[in-house]
Amino acid sequence: MLVYSTLGYFITSTVASSMNVAAGVFASERGWDAVLITSMISIASLGNVLCGFIAGRLCVRHSAKMMALIWGAIYLLGILLMGVSTDFSLFVIAMVLANAASSAWGYNTNPVLITNWFPKYKGTVQGIVSMGIPLGAGFASVCFMFGYGRWGIEGANLPFAIIAGVTLLLLVFGITNYPEQMGLEPDTMMPCERRNPGLAVARPEGCSPDLPKMGHVKVGTGFVVLSLILGTQLLFAGGLMVQIAPRLFELGYSMDEALAGMIVTAGFACAGSIVCGAIGDRYGASVGVILTFVLGIVGILLNVTGQHTLVMASLALIGVVTGSADNWPVNICAEQFGREGFASSFSIMQPIIQLVGAAGPALFAQAAGLTGSYEISYLIGAALLLIGLVLYCLFIRKGTKLGGGVQGS
Repeated sequence: MLVYSTLGYFITSTVASSMNVAAGVFASERGWDAVLITSMISIASLGNVLCGFIAGRLCVRHSAKMMALIWGAIYLLGILLMGVSTDFSLFVIAMVLANAASSAWGYNTNPVLITNWFPKYKGTVQGIVSMGIPLGAGFASVCFMFGYGRWGIEGANLPFAIIAGVTLLLLVFGITNYPEQMGLEPDTMMPCERRNPGLAVARPEGCSPDLPKMGHVKVGTGFVVLSLILGTQLLFAGGLMVQIAPRLFELGYSMDEALAGMIVTAGFACAGSIVCGAIGDRYGASVGVILTFVLGIVGILLNVTGQHTLVMASLALIGVVTGSADNWPVNICAEQFGREGFASSFSIMQPIIQLVGAAGPALFAQAAGLTGSYEISYLIGAALLLIGLVLYCLFIRKGTKLGGGVQGS
Protein backbone atom coordinates (compact mmCIF):
# COMPACT_ATOMS: atom_id res chain seq x y z
CA MET A 1 0.00 0.00 0.00
CA LEU A 2 2.81 2.41 0.87
CA VAL A 3 4.74 1.68 -2.32
CA TYR A 4 1.60 1.89 -4.44
CA SER A 5 0.54 5.24 -2.94
CA THR A 6 4.03 6.73 -3.26
CA LEU A 7 4.15 5.78 -6.94
CA GLY A 8 0.65 7.21 -7.37
CA TYR A 9 1.82 10.57 -6.05
CA PHE A 10 4.98 10.35 -8.18
CA ILE A 11 2.80 10.04 -11.28
CA THR A 12 0.84 13.22 -10.45
CA SER A 13 3.96 15.31 -11.17
CA THR A 14 5.05 13.63 -14.39
CA VAL A 15 3.17 15.60 -17.05
CA ALA A 16 3.63 19.16 -15.74
CA SER A 17 7.16 18.71 -14.40
CA SER A 18 8.48 16.95 -17.50
CA MET A 19 7.47 20.02 -19.55
CA ASN A 20 10.59 21.76 -18.20
CA VAL A 21 12.45 19.89 -20.93
CA ALA A 22 9.68 18.16 -22.90
CA ALA A 23 8.25 21.42 -24.27
CA GLY A 24 11.55 22.22 -25.99
CA VAL A 25 11.95 18.68 -27.30
CA PHE A 26 8.44 18.52 -28.76
CA ALA A 27 8.92 21.99 -30.25
CA SER A 28 12.15 20.87 -31.93
CA GLU A 29 10.80 17.55 -33.15
CA ARG A 30 7.32 18.65 -34.24
CA GLY A 31 7.84 22.32 -35.06
CA TRP A 32 5.47 23.55 -32.34
CA ASP A 33 5.80 26.59 -30.06
CA ALA A 34 7.48 25.61 -26.76
CA VAL A 35 5.92 28.55 -24.89
CA LEU A 36 2.46 27.58 -26.15
CA ILE A 37 3.01 23.98 -25.05
CA THR A 38 3.99 25.12 -21.55
CA SER A 39 1.03 27.48 -21.32
CA MET A 40 -1.32 24.56 -21.96
CA ILE A 41 -0.46 23.29 -18.46
CA SER A 42 -2.74 26.04 -17.09
CA ILE A 43 -5.64 24.53 -19.04
CA ALA A 44 -4.66 21.11 -17.76
CA SER A 45 -4.78 22.47 -14.19
CA LEU A 46 -8.43 23.40 -14.65
CA GLY A 47 -9.03 19.86 -15.85
CA ASN A 48 -7.48 18.65 -12.59
CA VAL A 49 -10.10 20.50 -10.57
CA LEU A 50 -13.01 19.15 -12.62
CA CYS A 51 -11.77 15.56 -12.67
CA GLY A 52 -10.86 15.78 -8.99
CA PHE A 53 -14.43 16.66 -8.07
CA ILE A 54 -15.80 13.89 -10.29
CA ALA A 55 -13.33 11.35 -8.88
CA GLY A 56 -14.20 12.16 -5.29
CA ARG A 57 -17.94 11.97 -5.83
CA LEU A 58 -17.63 8.66 -7.67
CA CYS A 59 -15.71 7.19 -4.72
CA VAL A 60 -18.75 7.75 -2.50
CA ARG A 61 -20.88 5.35 -4.54
CA HIS A 62 -18.29 3.13 -6.20
CA SER A 63 -15.19 1.19 -5.23
CA ALA A 64 -12.15 3.46 -4.80
CA LYS A 65 -9.99 0.64 -6.16
CA MET A 66 -12.09 0.38 -9.31
CA MET A 67 -11.98 4.15 -9.82
CA ALA A 68 -8.19 4.14 -9.35
CA LEU A 69 -7.91 1.50 -12.07
CA ILE A 70 -10.03 3.61 -14.43
CA TRP A 71 -8.04 6.80 -13.83
CA GLY A 72 -4.80 4.86 -14.22
CA ALA A 73 -5.93 3.46 -17.56
CA ILE A 74 -6.92 6.95 -18.78
CA TYR A 75 -3.51 8.29 -17.72
CA LEU A 76 -1.75 5.50 -19.64
CA LEU A 77 -3.79 6.29 -22.74
CA GLY A 78 -3.06 10.01 -22.52
CA ILE A 79 0.67 9.73 -21.77
CA LEU A 80 1.26 7.32 -24.67
CA LEU A 81 -0.89 9.35 -27.04
CA MET A 82 1.22 12.44 -26.32
CA GLY A 83 4.25 10.73 -27.82
CA VAL A 84 2.64 9.61 -31.07
CA SER A 85 0.45 12.67 -31.71
CA THR A 86 1.66 14.67 -34.70
CA ASP A 87 -1.35 17.02 -34.59
CA PHE A 88 -0.97 19.77 -31.97
CA SER A 89 -4.66 19.78 -31.01
CA LEU A 90 -4.61 16.05 -30.38
CA PHE A 91 -1.38 16.43 -28.38
CA VAL A 92 -2.98 19.06 -26.15
CA ILE A 93 -6.06 16.89 -25.59
CA ALA A 94 -3.81 13.95 -24.67
CA MET A 95 -1.75 16.14 -22.29
CA VAL A 96 -4.83 17.52 -20.53
CA LEU A 97 -6.26 13.99 -20.30
CA ALA A 98 -3.07 12.51 -18.83
CA ASN A 99 -2.53 15.38 -16.38
CA ALA A 100 -6.14 15.44 -15.16
CA ALA A 101 -6.31 11.66 -14.83
CA SER A 102 -3.06 11.50 -12.87
CA SER A 103 -4.36 14.19 -10.51
CA ALA A 104 -7.72 12.45 -10.02
CA TRP A 105 -5.87 9.17 -9.43
CA GLY A 106 -3.20 10.36 -7.04
CA TYR A 107 -4.72 13.38 -5.30
CA ASN A 108 -8.42 12.51 -5.16
CA THR A 109 -8.83 8.70 -5.25
CA ASN A 110 -5.79 7.20 -3.53
CA PRO A 111 -6.33 9.22 -0.29
CA VAL A 112 -9.65 7.39 0.08
CA LEU A 113 -7.78 4.08 0.07
CA ILE A 114 -5.14 5.47 2.44
CA THR A 115 -7.78 6.59 4.94
CA ASN A 116 -9.60 3.24 4.66
CA TRP A 117 -6.38 1.41 5.49
CA PHE A 118 -4.93 3.82 8.06
CA PRO A 119 -7.79 5.77 9.69
CA LYS A 120 -5.77 6.51 12.83
CA TYR A 121 -2.33 7.00 11.32
CA LYS A 122 -3.48 8.59 8.05
CA GLY A 123 -1.33 11.70 8.69
CA THR A 124 1.89 9.77 9.17
CA VAL A 125 1.19 7.52 6.20
CA GLN A 126 0.12 10.47 4.04
CA GLY A 127 3.35 12.21 5.01
CA ILE A 128 5.40 9.24 3.86
CA VAL A 129 3.65 8.51 0.57
CA SER A 130 3.27 12.16 -0.52
CA MET A 131 7.05 12.27 -0.80
CA GLY A 132 6.26 10.95 -4.26
CA ILE A 133 5.18 14.46 -5.30
CA PRO A 134 8.59 16.20 -4.94
CA LEU A 135 10.34 13.04 -6.15
CA GLY A 136 8.17 13.04 -9.26
CA ALA A 137 8.80 16.74 -9.81
CA GLY A 138 12.54 16.19 -9.47
CA PHE A 139 12.90 13.11 -11.66
CA ALA A 140 10.20 13.67 -14.32
CA SER A 141 12.57 15.50 -16.67
CA VAL A 142 15.25 12.83 -16.18
CA CYS A 143 12.76 10.06 -17.02
CA PHE A 144 11.55 11.91 -20.11
CA MET A 145 15.05 12.50 -21.44
CA PHE A 146 15.96 8.85 -20.81
CA GLY A 147 12.93 7.74 -22.82
CA TYR A 148 13.67 10.25 -25.55
CA GLY A 149 17.28 9.15 -25.85
CA ARG A 150 16.38 5.47 -25.97
CA TRP A 151 13.13 5.38 -27.98
CA GLY A 152 12.89 8.76 -29.66
CA ILE A 153 10.10 11.28 -29.34
CA GLU A 154 7.39 8.63 -29.81
CA GLY A 155 8.66 6.68 -26.80
CA ALA A 156 9.83 9.56 -24.63
CA ASN A 157 6.95 9.03 -22.20
CA LEU A 158 7.42 5.25 -22.01
CA PRO A 159 9.21 5.46 -18.61
CA PHE A 160 6.08 7.06 -17.17
CA ALA A 161 3.90 4.38 -18.77
CA ILE A 162 6.11 1.66 -17.26
CA ILE A 163 5.89 3.24 -13.79
CA ALA A 164 2.11 3.54 -14.15
CA GLY A 165 1.88 -0.09 -15.27
CA VAL A 166 3.81 -1.30 -12.24
CA THR A 167 1.59 0.86 -10.01
CA LEU A 168 -1.57 -0.62 -11.51
CA LEU A 169 -0.23 -4.16 -11.04
CA LEU A 170 0.34 -3.41 -7.34
CA LEU A 171 -3.21 -2.09 -7.14
CA VAL A 172 -4.75 -5.12 -8.85
CA PHE A 173 -2.87 -7.82 -6.95
CA GLY A 174 -1.93 -6.19 -3.65
CA ILE A 175 -4.62 -3.69 -2.64
CA THR A 176 -8.26 -3.96 -1.58
CA ASN A 177 -10.71 -1.21 -0.68
CA TYR A 178 -10.39 -2.09 3.01
CA PRO A 179 -7.67 -4.05 4.84
CA GLU A 180 -10.41 -6.14 6.45
CA GLN A 181 -11.03 -7.67 3.02
CA MET A 182 -7.51 -9.13 3.20
CA GLY A 183 -7.95 -10.25 6.79
CA LEU A 184 -5.93 -7.36 8.25
CA GLU A 185 -6.71 -4.85 10.97
CA PRO A 186 -6.75 -1.17 9.98
CA ASP A 187 -3.64 0.77 11.05
CA THR A 188 -1.80 -2.13 12.69
CA MET A 189 -2.03 -4.55 9.72
CA MET A 190 -2.22 -7.44 12.18
CA PRO A 191 -3.86 -10.56 10.71
CA CYS A 192 -7.43 -11.47 11.57
CA GLU A 193 -9.07 -14.87 11.39
CA ARG A 194 -11.29 -15.07 8.29
CA ARG A 195 -14.83 -16.45 8.21
CA ASN A 196 -15.45 -16.23 4.47
CA PRO A 197 -13.64 -14.84 1.42
CA GLY A 198 -13.35 -11.07 1.47
CA LEU A 199 -14.48 -10.58 5.06
CA ALA A 200 -12.67 -10.89 8.39
CA VAL A 201 -14.11 -12.27 11.63
CA ALA A 202 -14.04 -10.10 14.74
CA ARG A 203 -11.87 -11.36 17.56
CA PRO A 204 -11.53 -9.74 20.99
CA GLU A 205 -8.48 -7.90 19.71
CA GLY A 206 -9.25 -8.19 16.00
CA CYS A 207 -11.21 -6.64 13.14
CA SER A 208 -14.85 -5.74 12.94
CA PRO A 209 -16.76 -8.13 10.66
CA ASP A 210 -18.68 -5.18 9.17
CA LEU A 211 -17.01 -2.95 6.61
CA PRO A 212 -17.66 0.82 6.85
CA LYS A 213 -20.48 2.05 4.65
CA MET A 214 -19.62 5.11 2.61
CA GLY A 215 -22.09 7.96 2.99
CA HIS A 216 -22.71 11.56 1.98
CA VAL A 217 -21.73 14.47 4.19
CA LYS A 218 -23.74 17.68 4.06
CA VAL A 219 -21.06 20.33 4.48
CA GLY A 220 -21.72 23.87 5.62
CA THR A 221 -20.43 27.24 4.50
CA GLY A 222 -17.69 26.96 7.09
CA PHE A 223 -16.32 23.89 5.31
CA VAL A 224 -16.01 25.81 2.04
CA VAL A 225 -14.37 28.76 3.83
CA LEU A 226 -11.87 26.42 5.49
CA SER A 227 -11.07 24.88 2.10
CA LEU A 228 -10.38 28.33 0.64
CA ILE A 229 -8.10 29.19 3.56
CA LEU A 230 -6.14 25.96 3.15
CA GLY A 231 -5.88 26.74 -0.55
CA THR A 232 -3.52 29.63 0.26
CA GLN A 233 -0.87 27.10 1.29
CA LEU A 234 -1.07 25.30 -2.04
CA LEU A 235 -1.12 28.64 -3.85
CA PHE A 236 2.08 29.57 -2.03
CA ALA A 237 3.73 26.21 -2.65
CA GLY A 238 2.78 25.97 -6.32
CA GLY A 239 3.64 29.59 -7.06
CA LEU A 240 7.03 29.80 -5.39
CA MET A 241 8.31 26.35 -6.33
CA VAL A 242 8.58 27.48 -9.96
CA GLN A 243 10.42 30.65 -8.91
CA ILE A 244 13.15 29.19 -6.73
CA ALA A 245 15.79 29.16 -9.48
CA PRO A 246 14.91 32.63 -10.87
CA ARG A 247 15.02 34.08 -7.36
CA LEU A 248 18.45 32.54 -6.75
CA PHE A 249 19.69 33.90 -10.08
CA GLU A 250 18.45 37.31 -8.97
CA LEU A 251 20.55 36.96 -5.82
CA GLY A 252 23.64 36.20 -7.92
CA TYR A 253 23.78 32.42 -7.64
CA SER A 254 25.10 30.35 -10.57
CA MET A 255 23.13 27.65 -12.39
CA ASP A 256 24.85 24.87 -10.41
CA GLU A 257 24.19 26.67 -7.13
CA ALA A 258 20.55 27.20 -8.07
CA LEU A 259 20.13 23.52 -8.92
CA ALA A 260 21.71 22.62 -5.58
CA GLY A 261 19.22 24.96 -3.89
CA MET A 262 16.33 23.20 -5.61
CA ILE A 263 17.66 19.87 -4.38
CA VAL A 264 17.71 21.28 -0.83
CA THR A 265 14.08 22.36 -1.24
CA ALA A 266 13.02 18.97 -2.61
CA GLY A 267 14.85 17.13 0.16
CA PHE A 268 13.16 19.14 2.89
CA ALA A 269 9.82 18.74 1.11
CA CYS A 270 10.19 14.98 1.59
CA ALA A 271 11.32 15.33 5.22
CA GLY A 272 8.67 17.95 5.99
CA SER A 273 5.94 15.75 4.57
CA ILE A 274 6.84 12.92 6.97
CA VAL A 275 7.39 15.09 10.06
CA CYS A 276 4.28 17.21 9.58
CA GLY A 277 2.20 14.10 8.94
CA ALA A 278 3.32 12.68 12.29
CA ILE A 279 2.63 16.01 14.01
CA GLY A 280 -0.88 16.01 12.58
CA ASP A 281 -1.56 12.52 13.95
CA ARG A 282 -0.15 13.30 17.38
CA TYR A 283 -1.39 16.84 18.00
CA GLY A 284 -4.20 17.26 15.48
CA ALA A 285 -4.42 18.87 12.07
CA SER A 286 -4.94 22.38 13.45
CA VAL A 287 -1.49 22.44 15.06
CA GLY A 288 0.07 21.25 11.83
CA VAL A 289 -1.78 23.78 9.67
CA ILE A 290 -0.70 26.68 11.90
CA LEU A 291 2.90 25.42 11.96
CA THR A 292 2.94 25.26 8.15
CA PHE A 293 1.68 28.83 7.85
CA VAL A 294 4.31 30.09 10.29
CA LEU A 295 7.20 28.21 8.69
CA GLY A 296 6.28 29.58 5.26
CA ILE A 297 6.23 33.17 6.52
CA VAL A 298 9.55 32.76 8.33
CA GLY A 299 11.04 31.15 5.23
CA ILE A 300 10.18 34.17 3.07
CA LEU A 301 11.53 36.64 5.62
CA LEU A 302 14.81 34.73 5.74
CA ASN A 303 14.98 34.65 1.95
CA VAL A 304 14.63 38.39 1.43
CA THR A 305 17.66 39.06 3.64
CA GLY A 306 19.85 37.83 0.78
CA GLN A 307 22.37 36.39 3.26
CA HIS A 308 23.63 33.01 2.06
CA THR A 309 23.06 30.95 5.23
CA LEU A 310 19.60 32.43 5.75
CA VAL A 311 18.69 31.93 2.08
CA MET A 312 19.59 28.23 2.32
CA ALA A 313 17.54 27.98 5.52
CA SER A 314 14.62 29.66 3.72
CA LEU A 315 14.74 27.04 0.96
CA ALA A 316 14.49 24.33 3.61
CA LEU A 317 11.42 25.95 5.17
CA ILE A 318 9.75 26.55 1.80
CA GLY A 319 10.37 22.88 1.09
CA VAL A 320 8.64 21.88 4.32
CA VAL A 321 5.57 23.94 3.39
CA THR A 322 5.52 22.42 -0.09
CA GLY A 323 5.77 18.90 1.29
CA SER A 324 3.14 19.30 4.01
CA ALA A 325 0.44 21.40 2.30
CA ASP A 326 -1.18 18.33 0.70
CA ASN A 327 -1.39 16.46 4.02
CA TRP A 328 -3.85 18.65 5.89
CA PRO A 329 -7.01 18.13 3.80
CA VAL A 330 -6.63 14.38 4.33
CA ASN A 331 -6.14 14.83 8.08
CA ILE A 332 -9.04 17.23 8.51
CA CYS A 333 -11.60 15.22 6.51
CA ALA A 334 -10.61 11.97 8.22
CA GLU A 335 -10.69 13.55 11.70
CA GLN A 336 -14.07 15.20 11.17
CA PHE A 337 -15.98 12.55 9.21
CA GLY A 338 -14.13 9.22 9.62
CA ARG A 339 -13.82 6.53 6.99
CA GLU A 340 -17.53 6.63 6.24
CA GLY A 341 -17.63 10.32 5.34
CA PHE A 342 -14.09 10.85 4.08
CA ALA A 343 -14.73 10.34 0.36
CA SER A 344 -17.72 12.68 0.35
CA SER A 345 -16.06 15.51 2.29
CA PHE A 346 -12.67 15.18 0.60
CA SER A 347 -14.30 15.29 -2.84
CA ILE A 348 -15.41 18.85 -2.02
CA MET A 349 -12.43 20.17 -0.07
CA GLN A 350 -9.60 19.00 -2.33
CA PRO A 351 -10.97 20.47 -5.62
CA ILE A 352 -11.54 23.84 -3.92
CA ILE A 353 -7.96 23.81 -2.66
CA GLN A 354 -6.71 22.83 -6.12
CA LEU A 355 -8.71 25.64 -7.69
CA VAL A 356 -7.09 28.22 -5.39
CA GLY A 357 -3.65 26.65 -5.82
CA ALA A 358 -3.91 26.67 -9.63
CA ALA A 359 -3.62 30.47 -9.56
CA GLY A 360 -0.24 30.33 -7.83
CA PRO A 361 2.19 30.13 -10.78
CA ALA A 362 0.37 32.83 -12.76
CA LEU A 363 -0.06 35.13 -9.75
CA PHE A 364 3.58 35.11 -8.71
CA ALA A 365 4.82 35.26 -12.31
CA GLN A 366 2.69 38.36 -12.93
CA ALA A 367 3.91 39.94 -9.70
CA ALA A 368 7.53 39.39 -10.69
CA GLY A 369 6.90 40.63 -14.23
CA LEU A 370 5.13 43.81 -13.17
CA THR A 371 7.61 44.74 -10.45
CA GLY A 372 10.77 43.37 -12.06
CA SER A 373 11.70 41.65 -8.82
CA TYR A 374 11.18 38.12 -7.54
CA GLU A 375 11.65 39.49 -4.03
CA ILE A 376 8.32 41.31 -4.34
CA SER A 377 6.52 38.15 -5.41
CA TYR A 378 8.05 36.31 -2.43
CA LEU A 379 6.82 39.05 -0.08
CA ILE A 380 3.35 38.75 -1.62
CA GLY A 381 3.54 35.05 -0.81
CA ALA A 382 4.36 35.85 2.82
CA ALA A 383 1.45 38.31 2.97
CA LEU A 384 -0.96 35.68 1.63
CA LEU A 385 0.23 33.17 4.22
CA LEU A 386 -0.16 35.74 6.99
CA ILE A 387 -3.73 36.43 5.87
CA GLY A 388 -4.38 32.70 5.73
CA LEU A 389 -2.92 32.22 9.23
CA VAL A 390 -5.06 34.98 10.75
CA LEU A 391 -8.21 33.70 9.06
CA TYR A 392 -7.50 30.13 10.12
CA CYS A 393 -6.91 31.12 13.75
CA LEU A 394 -10.15 33.10 13.76
CA PHE A 395 -11.92 30.16 12.16
CA ILE A 396 -10.88 27.58 14.73
CA ARG A 397 -11.36 30.01 17.61
CA LYS A 398 -14.92 30.57 16.51
CA GLY A 399 -15.45 26.82 16.36
CA THR A 400 -17.38 26.92 13.08
CA LYS A 401 -19.27 23.71 12.35
CA LEU A 402 -17.96 22.01 9.20
CA GLY A 403 -20.99 19.92 8.39
CA GLY A 404 -23.58 17.45 9.52
CA GLY A 405 -23.36 13.74 10.11
CA VAL A 406 -22.71 11.05 7.53
CA GLN A 407 -25.84 10.00 5.69
CA GLY A 408 -26.07 6.59 4.02
CA SER A 409 -25.62 6.57 0.27
